[in-house]
Amino acid sequence: MHLRYRLLVVVHHEVPRRSHTVAMLTIESRRRGVFTGLLFSTMGVGTFVALSLGILAVVFIEDLGITRAQLGLVFAVNTVGAAVLSPFVGRVTDRIGGRGALVIVACAAAVAFLLLGVAQSLGVLVAGSMIGAIAQAGSNPATNKLIAEDLPVGSQGIVTGIKQSGVQAFVFVGGMTVPAVALAWGRSSAYVALASFAALLGAFAIWFLPRSTNTVASTPTHRTGRLPSAIWWITGYGFLLGISGSATVLFALFTTESLGQSIVAGGAVTAVVGLASMPARILWARHAEIHDAYRSSLVIIALLGVGASILLMVAGHGPWWLMWVTALMTGIGPSSWNSVGMLG
Repeated sequence: MHLRYRLLVVVHHEVPRRSHTVAMLTIESRRRGVFTGLLFSTMGVGTFVALSLGILAVVFIEDLGITRAQLGLVFAVNTVGAAVLSPFVGRVTDRIGGRGALVIVACAAAVAFLLLGVAQSLGVLVAGSMIGAIAQAGSNPATNKLIAEDLPVGSQGIVTGIKQSGVQAFVFVGGMTVPAVALAWGRSSAYVALASFAALLGAFAIWFLPRSTNTVASTPTHRTGRLPSAIWWITGYGFLLGISGSATVLFALFTTESLGQSIVAGGAVTAVVGLASMPARILWARHAEIHDAYRSSLVIIALLGVGASILLMVAGHGPWWLMWVTALMTGIGPSSWNSVGMLG
């Protein structure tokens, strides 16, 4: 009798304790899902300025009366600016933390989208592209910093893959919707919607994310030694793959002008890149982390890039449907490489 009473007491106290534990795990799981979604959206917003220029390239050429060379200059300002700013932005991110860096990315993207929406001259277009470079340069450091602050090693691969797929999710959704919105309601309406989303993202980050405590002091530190050789190798790899992959932003223009298809079809080709890249980035990152297959994964991705480049050349002189295959290979290959590169 006494033993039975003790068991009842233990069960009575254990049930609330277990319920509390389950509730806490549920809350943490939901928070982790929201956290991952925030990083996912930040990557999409931060990199979509240049991508939107490619998707709406024909619209910009017609609206502003600019040449393809001038549009290429706008692209160059964005990509070169992002490359030049990246080391500086990385140091700033270490000092202010992931939360502050993410808010800067969202604000820069919102301003850039507004400028692209109202631009009536090449100068305003270049200004929007330059501000967009800040968002592009800061998106990876901000999200990577937040992952390092919030997640233990071993849980970072899948979240990194998911957040990197945010870039391609925006390519997919943007490729399918932005041309149609621009044709129906004008370029400015499409960009106002994008700017509003970016602004709301920044406001949500301020509310949701705690202030960063894992920051680096602003006083400079003197480091000895050189960067590891692996850093230089991955930099060179990314540079070469970036050159070949840069054609992606002009898939829509190429499909429209060279292959004689509609602007909606051009956007859909770009969307295929995004659709293929979303699962590819997650799976590449997971595969590389679980099997320690960083090097072999990068080799396969590079070979896929070679195949996509060859198909792109063939598509210019053959059946235009080869662009769909080109977009698919690009999404699985070159557009997915950095989800592996950031882990290795």
